[in-house]
Amino acid sequence: MSDGYEDRLERIERRLDEIEKALKTLRGESAEKKKPAEEPSIVGGIVSQFIPGLGGIIKALEASSPEFKRRIAETDAEVRHRIEVGWSSKPVVDYGISIRPLSKPGARRPARPPEVRIPGAPRKEPIVDVMDDGESITVVAELPGVEEDELSVALREGVLDIRAGEFMKLVRLPPDAGDICGRSFKNGILQVRINRVRG
Repeated sequence: MSDGYEDRLERIERRLDEIEKALKTLRGESAEKKKPAEEPSIVGGIVSQFIPGLGGIIKALEASSPEFKRRIAETDAEVRHRIEVGWSSKPVVDYGISIRPLSKPGARRPARPPEVRIPGAPRKEPIVDVMDDGESITVVAELPGVEEDELSVALREGVLDIRAGEFMKLVRLPPDAGDICGRSFKNGILQVRINRVRG
């Protein structure tokens, strides 16, 4: 009984080989050597997704201009390298607190999920409002997730320097700005009041 199955299996394998050879012949390929297919251009594929029809223009330019084809190939190689290797610097995971639920004093706050950042990446600029009432200047900055002990505020030569955790902002003040006369920080909102110098 097993001999019948083995014979049948051999016949099926031979028939599959014959079909594969026939398909290769129909496609114009030799059974011994298959010409490697040219990989599609990543740049051409991306461009044609955004602007239909432009992919065909890129293919035509590649066919007519060796310089254009070389530059597209360099760009494709760079994109493939970035996909395979990724970015050069390793991400850093920060832990901290980002939400401030209303709770009783001394109650434990939930920890914020880790935040991934790239070393050397530029700091974030907080949202800042500057208001002038004629007698003083008030600067309000939104610093979410920042504790008061992380906060640094300094006024030097008409520039208010705000630094807190990942936030940094330099605010240029009018020439008649004096010294800081008041400061408050609550729920991630910094408010700084600056006197005007009367001249």
